[in-house]
Amino acid sequence: MRPVVMVLVILTFALLGLLCAPGATLEISVVEVSNGIKVENVGNIACLVFVNSLEGAQRFELAIGQSIIIPDITKPIEVSAVSK
Repeated sequence: MRPVVMVLVILTFALLGLLCAPGATLEISVVEVSNGIKVENVGNIACLVFVNSLEGAQRFELAIGQSIIIPDITKPIEVSAVSK
């Protein structure tokens, strides 16, 4: 990786870290349930969750402690989140 690109990547992560409150944690839990998957915000900040599957891309806003069940979703899936 070129040094300039590496520095830009490090600065980007540093700036993203500054946007979060001290002690803020972004953490989601994904559990398979009988009719799909359950996505829960188990961190201490609100977040946007992105779910990609064969059915398409979906986006959800989850408050602290909030969860959502996405029924009839097939694998493979990709779940990611960003702070809100």
